[in-house]
Amino acid sequence: MDLRRGSSIHSSIFHADLKGGSCPDFLVLDFSDSTIYVVEVTSAAESKGIQGRIIEREIRWLSPVREHFSKLSATFSNWDYHVTVFVRDEECENVKKLLVSQPDVSVISLDSVVFPWRWNWEGSRPSNPLRESGKVAKVHTSNLGQRKGD
Repeated sequence: MDLRRGSSIHSSIFHADLKGGSCPDFLVLDFSDSTIYVVEVTSAAESKGIQGRIIEREIRWLSPVREHFSKLSATFSNWDYHVTVFVRDEECENVKKLLVSQPDVSVISLDSVVFPWRWNWEGSRPSNPLRESGKVAKVHTSNLGQRKGD
């Protein structure tokens, strides 16, 4: 277990000023990459519901989470905020097509991580299982030092 990542299960995002009101399944704070991940997991056979939440991610999750953490510490205002969605294998490509030009969202097959014999290990443990390899993190400079990309 990487102790530089911490998670919160079913984080509450309260509805205020037409923002929030939707609780992601997890919030993960990755101190090594200066990234806060909003994580949604669904085993639904149909992905329209999760697609709608992803399209509305800025008002549902990202803006309220950014505001909350920025109030805790100014350091968090320099962090990257990324949405990671785990969906059934047969829905994965449909959701990815919708978000192909969205660098702040990673869509990962739930089957590939739940059933380890399906995970594409490529000879080693993945460096960051919360981000697709093509979705490179922004580089930030903060009082914690400069962060390197994935």
